[in-house]
Amino acid sequence: MELGLQGKIAIVTGGSKGIGRATALAFVNEGASVLVCARGQQALDETVRAAGHAARERIDAIAADLMQATAVKQVVGRCVARFGRVDILVNNAGSARPGDFLQLTDDAWVDDWTLKFFGYVRMSREVLQQMQHQRSGVIINVIGAGGLNPTGGYMIGGAANAALNHFTKALADAAAKYGVRAVGINPGPVLTERLLQMRGAIPPGSAGQATDEAFRRMTPLGRVGIAEEVADLVLFLASERAAFIHGANISIDGGTTKGLMG
Repeated sequence: MELGLQGKIAIVTGGSKGIGRATALAFVNEGASVLVCARGQQALDETVRAAGHAARERIDAIAADLMQATAVKQVVGRCVARFGRVDILVNNAGSARPGDFLQLTDDAWVDDWTLKFFGYVRMSREVLQQMQHQRSGVIINVIGAGGLNPTGGYMIGGAANAALNHFTKALADAAAKYGVRAVGINPGPVLTERLLQMRGAIPPGSAGQATDEAFRRMTPLGRVGIAEEVADLVLFLASERAAFIHGANISIDGGTTKGLMG
């Protein structure tokens, strides 16, 4: 399927690993130009190298802590300066810690919401100011199935994800008058380093395969997803093939979410 993404300009936050890296590389492979950002420069450099020498002029990276409002402006400014505009924003940066409700402090809540929720809000607002002049653009929020499946052990992240599902629909309503679409994605368990660390499958920084019974039980399909599957969905939603999909929050979770919404 021809997606028509050649020549498009995308920002992918959290682009140093996992879903973010897979998404950035997929855009490059489709002929788009991409600015990736994350807090760690070394991992960002690995993403740039993975794009290959032939695509070097179409990928750029900037280290940025999106908990800081000034960093958001720097990221968008870098993209415009390097590539001229922003056609697509993929909000993907940030995760929230699990834990027992009685043990999680106010600071834990504030820090994780500042990155995950307000990071998405700030990036969307900054990019929409660019897109409104173009009268076109797509904002895709990679959120998480935790917002649709409340559990006591993942309350901070689940609450932030639920808020981001609401925010995505409200953003779609606000952005439509500028010709800008907004869509949310709710991935379930995906085979990333973070998932493996959370489940105790591998030590930080090492590689491994999630083939044990605990991972098979995580979804009705009997397996966890892979980052490239989420990236494929992101690219489709960013393309003109999905031009009538607006204000939707789409689950990609192997059937984990049982509710009628998502």
